[in-house]
Amino acid sequence: MNIILLSRKHGRPLTVQLRPRLLLTGLGVTLLLCMAMGVGAYWATARLVGPEPVMADARSARDARTQLQAVTARLAEMQAQLMRLDALGEHLAESANINPAEFESTRKPPMGGPLTEDMTVLSDGPGLTLRLQELAAQIEQKEAQLQALDSLMSGQRALPKSYLAHTPVRSGYMSSNYGYRADPFTGRAAFHGGIDFAGPAGTNVYAVAPGIVTWAGAKSGYGNLVEISHGDGVSTRYAHASRVNVRVGDLVAKDQLVAYMGSTGRSTGSHLHYEVLRDGKQVNPATYIALAKR
Repeated sequence: MNIILLSRKHGRPLTVQLRPRLLLTGLGVTLLLCMAMGVGAYWATARLVGPEPVMADARSARDARTQLQAVTARLAEMQAQLMRLDALGEHLAESANINPAEFESTRKPPMGGPLTEDMTVLSDGPGLTLRLQELAAQIEQKEAQLQALDSLMSGQRALPKSYLAHTPVRSGYMSSNYGYRADPFTGRAAFHGGIDFAGPAGTNVYAVAPGIVTWAGAKSGYGNLVEISHGDGVSTRYAHASRVNVRVGDLVAKDQLVAYMGSTGRSTGSHLHYEVLRDGKQVNPATYIALAKR
């Protein structure tokens, strides 16, 4: 390859001849220099900029571990607190003569729902947060139950008869007394452990005194039954309801609507079967009803 250079000083052209091998060598050296400059620029940029994101990631990881450790510790504390509340609830239930199995202080509340594909592992952050929320709700429920027990135990070690001196219905008439009678199905003499109030289906049924609901649902012979513990071994039953209006564990007040009259279970027609129990034994409710009518 020939390169012609024109010079005004000398007044004639200058010819330079480049051999192909020399030209290729020069191009190779130039390419190597460009590559070396590029590598150097990348290395310098990595030195100046690279460490900061790495350090930020490391700090973020440390913060996440610290937060996870704190949440895990709080989870353990709440689980221990829940166990203490369960033990205290059982002790108070026994002190108030309430069957701990009926009080159900340790049974998990009913729950459900369809199975979804998006399942969260409990060991990660969202899973722990969800577990904390569940434990907080359980602790709140236990505290409400303990408050209910406390209200029952306060000043009720010897309940006066006037405590139950109320009628469970506002209308209707007494259709069957407490004691032995002719069984309506067999015609034979049989003991009747309560008093029956006849009335239209759907008639309101009220709690005669404050207490905790220990049964709410179907029970053999009784049909739909509501049973309320009033403390000191005293409880009342409201049977054959068409529908109950409370749930097990509910704290109810005197004169609160708990059920609707019906004819479920072993029944010949719409009525309320009302019982009073002391230490698990049926007693005559007529004494309390007579006091209520004075």
